[in-house]
Amino acid sequence: MGISNVESYSCANGENAHLGLMSNGARIQLHPGGETAFYKHIDLKQLDHAWEKLQHAPHKLIRDTKSYLVEASFRSSAGCKEMVERTGVVISKCYDAQLSPDFDNPMESKFAFLLEDFAPSDGWYQRWLVQDGEECKAVLSSMAKIHAFFWEGSSFWKNEDAAKEFEGGVWKSGSYVQPEAQNVDQWKKVATEWKKKRTKVERQLSSKDYWDNLGERLQSIAEECGRLAHPFADKVLSKSHRKYRTFTHGDAKSANIFFRRSKDGDDKKIQIGLIDFQWAGFGLAATDVAHFITAAVDADLLVDGGEDFLLKYYYDELSRYLVEYGAFGTVEEARKSFGYDIFQEQYEIAVLDICRLGEYM
Repeated sequence: MGISNVESYSCANGENAHLGLMSNGARIQLHPGGETAFYKHIDLKQLDHAWEKLQHAPHKLIRDTKSYLVEASFRSSAGCKEMVERTGVVISKCYDAQLSPDFDNPMESKFAFLLEDFAPSDGWYQRWLVQDGEECKAVLSSMAKIHAFFWEGSSFWKNEDAAKEFEGGVWKSGSYVQPEAQNVDQWKKVATEWKKKRTKVERQLSSKDYWDNLGERLQSIAEECGRLAHPFADKVLSKSHRKYRTFTHGDAKSANIFFRRSKDGDDKKIQIGLIDFQWAGFGLAATDVAHFITAAVDADLLVDGGEDFLLKYYYDELSRYLVEYGAFGTVEEARKSFGYDIFQEQYEIAVLDICRLGEYM
């Protein structure tokens, strides 16, 4: 961490510890200075959820093993460093990573990361769901910067060495929800799972005319939506969608987003911190935005025109940054190549694709 005077460290239980399905973590406090870091530890054979996957979906253990390598590769890449420097997007630093993958026997895989800590003592906080419009706009602006920086044809790709390293280090088709990262026949279970889980939304949706057949309707398009929302996993679509290709976070849920208000008295200045890049890779910007909107934003922000407002705000930010980071010469050129109608269509397909995960509701 570059701190010279460290005599000891401590790690308290309780709110400073995190026990997750596929990793454990804790806030480390250094003494005597009081600096903090976050320690993320993965030992697959010590995780109950990993043993469940071994029984029911062993292929996911190989996927998970690779995901930790992607996390380390992205954080250490020249592309990540340049993006952070030029855009100002805050991504937690990785001070050190110990990687011990075992693809022959994934249950023997072990990983450890010492990361920059987004600590409450430094003003960082999280939301279960984002309810504040300014916070939501701040996230969308940060996403627009990342997407624009790595957009096909941007200035970044002129650095051949950095581009080659980046291409080889992240997922060819990113996103936790993309079909190749899930069970192959997941789309076939949408109708059945809708019938099982719909009681959770009975009060809100039982009066709608699609109450009885929504599952069947979603299932009928689920496979195709999966292909279109994640085109870079498909040889044919990857060519036709190449001009829209960018780097995506891949899992923009609220647990992976931190907020910090400005210290200069302007409460509207909100800093965004991002963590967890295990599923980061190439994809469509609209698919990344759809993941954020559906997984992190409170529904109250989406009604009465709220969803359209947020989408247009993101699109305007993206258009501006596509010019700033060299993908296009003018905003007009950017919008001609990637019109709002195209963005909206890709977004709506991605929202429908996320319905495929209904079995996990």
